[in-house]
Amino acid sequence: MLELTKEKIVEINSKCPEDQGVFTEPWGIRCSIKEPVIYQRWLTGGMCGGGYHEDSYLRPFKNYESKPAFTALDLVLQELKPNITYLQYKEVERLLKEDEETDDTDYYGNTQDYDISYIILSELIKLLETF
Repeated sequence: MLELTKEKIVEINSKCPEDQGVFTEPWGIRCSIKEPVIYQRWLTGGMCGGGYHEDSYLRPFKNYESKPAFTALDLVLQELKPNITYLQYKEVERLLKEDEETDDTDYYGNTQDYDISYIILSELIKLLETF
């Protein structure tokens, strides 16, 4: 039976870039999902320029960087199923769920928009056990 221990999750998370890893209830995931997910989020744009001064004004911005590599998923797969084939990986990709979230906690109206990708860990393990 495949399993990720807490120690392995800590190790994987230490190797992940910011906003990636294996987390329970991370930012932007539906509240109904109470189990660990393999997660990544990245900045896509938002509003900037709001501030204390009267002459400041909000304007949209866009992050033109491409979607980052899903390092967290790669590390989990390396741990659970290191010899996965390309076609098996394509099946894993079908488990990906995507969402978007806006962080609008700034007092002056500045916001940050994020895209989010995640896979529920138990669903991944169930699939990997069929390979």
